[in-house]
Amino acid sequence: MAMMPGLQINIGQQLRLTPQLQQSIKILQYSALELQQTIATTLESNFMLEVAEEDSIDFETDYEQDIASRNDNGNADKDPNDSDYSEPADLDLQNNTSANDDAFSTDYAWEDIYADRQMANDSPCSVTRDNNEFIAPENYTAAHTSLHNHLTWQTDTYAWSSDIEAYIASYLIDEIDDEGYLRTPLGDMLMQLQGQLENASLCLRDLEAVLAVIQQFEPTGVGARDLAECLVLQLKAQKQTPFHVTAMQLIQRHFDWLTYHDFKRIKKSYGLTDAQLETLIALIQSLDPRPGRQFASTESEVIIPDLILKRRAQGWLVELNTKAFPNLQVNQAYINLSDSIKDQDAIRQIKEQLNEARNLIKSVHHRGETLLRVGRFIVERQYRFFEEGEQAMQPLVLREVAEFLELHESTISRATSQKYIQTPRGVFELKYFFSSGVSQFGNEDQSSIAIKAHIKELIALEDPKKPISDNKLMDLLSEKDINVARRTIAKYREALGIPSSSDRKKRVGLR
Repeated sequence: MAMMPGLQINIGQQLRLTPQLQQSIKILQYSALELQQTIATTLESNFMLEVAEEDSIDFETDYEQDIASRNDNGNADKDPNDSDYSEPADLDLQNNTSANDDAFSTDYAWEDIYADRQMANDSPCSVTRDNNEFIAPENYTAAHTSLHNHLTWQTDTYAWSSDIEAYIASYLIDEIDDEGYLRTPLGDMLMQLQGQLENASLCLRDLEAVLAVIQQFEPTGVGARDLAECLVLQLKAQKQTPFHVTAMQLIQRHFDWLTYHDFKRIKKSYGLTDAQLETLIALIQSLDPRPGRQFASTESEVIIPDLILKRRAQGWLVELNTKAFPNLQVNQAYINLSDSIKDQDAIRQIKEQLNEARNLIKSVHHRGETLLRVGRFIVERQYRFFEEGEQAMQPLVLREVAEFLELHESTISRATSQKYIQTPRGVFELKYFFSSGVSQFGNEDQSSIAIKAHIKELIALEDPKKPISDNKLMDLLSEKDINVARRTIAKYREALGIPSSSDRKKRVGLR
């Protein structure tokens, strides 16, 4: 059959993120320190952006008024991940217009974005400060590359076969913790991604394929789901030695033998001499169980809270920490001088700089607005924690916040990761307030954090010579109307780093 040239039309859908949407997502994802660095860099390079001279920034703090406003205005608080979220209209760079046309209007002035409003109950939420209080990022800590930034750089330079794969990679990297582990199950992330990418057909194999690539990134062992996988990834990346295969088999098949130091069984099962066993264990101990820690800052990095929680007569009040950021506005002086500019290249540059300044101000505003809404919900849901402590923590998952605020779960994840709230009980990452609920018979679900707090308290009060067993802990917790299985108690006790009752008793005998 003869081969003939021809034309073929294929129709398909691809995920496309506009530059403004990408910037908005990144700004939301940044920690307070990273946002400060971004603002400082932009102030140096963009002459249309400047620090305003106003002395105060006021934020709306009435939660009910915020929700009512959101419902009344429809899309006023739309999340940038929503499909109907659009970026500001592009400036007409080709049209030869005068410098005073609408393209140069300063519709994103800082005082317009943060309007002067008060709570309905007359509790003010204005923060007055001097512009001199803004502290440059370099005064907090030296330049440092975080694990997240290092992984993001690698995924940006990797040749992904599609935009979908690149998006999945970015999502997975967001879930990798500071120690380099991916703690969230892929199945849970698949459900979240399917909700975000409704037009893309995704399955678990797609996430596993992208994760396999990320696990080849530096540092070796990153992206592992557990310690065993982390060690195996590092062994695979090393040059082969006589005990590499044995070490991988031991970790993959009998990792519990290593956990409990059952060296006699290891020696017998693998037919090792004492010297060979010592070499094998030395090889495994040479691996890094926390590969992400090498990117931790060696200095005492200052945590900049994004939110501040204060007690008022009417209850708890959540504010944005406006002292952490400069008061931004568009440079009106350049706009006023632009009338005399005739050079088209200069006009084009002014418009581009103006567009960048506007977009940054809008993205910073959207970040603050989102953090404030998320923070209010958390405080409202976890108010007993602030009154009584972690034993009163309530179960809370990202999905609940996302559904109430009508945002994507990925947005809530970005808005709570590396975002901190300063409270009378201390400074906490917003993610701290999320924990799964433990089902009980006939009672309301309990937060895993609350249960751990009770276990820790009971063990702290025990007689060291007569440690409390897990069964006894189960009985004592039931007296507090916390009915959980013994294996759940054992799991939480191990997560707290507390040995079993028999091991605690042995330690007392060794003293």
